[in-house]
Amino acid sequence: MNIQSALLTSALIGFVLFVGCHHPPSPSPGEKAVIEFERLYSSWQQECETIRFSSNTYDYIRLPSYREIVGMGKPALPSLERKMVENKGLDFMLAFAAVEICGWDRQEFRGGSEQEFRDRVLQKLRQK
Repeated sequence: MNIQSALLTSALIGFVLFVGCHHPPSPSPGEKAVIEFERLYSSWQQECETIRFSSNTYDYIRLPSYREIVGMGKPALPSLERKMVENKGLDFMLAFAAVEICGWDRQEFRGGSEQEFRDRVLQKLRQK
């Protein structure tokens, strides 16, 4: 083996070892919370389809994935706020999760429509 072949082989082995040992960084706790929230949110959307003819908000916020979102606790709040601001479909119902997570009294936000309830919750979240 000549010197040029030896250098090329050595460089190739070094590259393979570097690439083979390189692992992407683990997600931060905040990133993990966003990933988990998005997974649960997607599941909740699918569960909502099974009861789409219900006009009772409580039917939607009792669904298993919604309850798991609440179970995430405070790490879910940034994602909840983002979804409420985007305001697509049933996202206004996520205000109930924020109220429950924060331990606030629902009556404090009552009056008017469900969308007004969401708006009051968003306002209070932004004051924190």
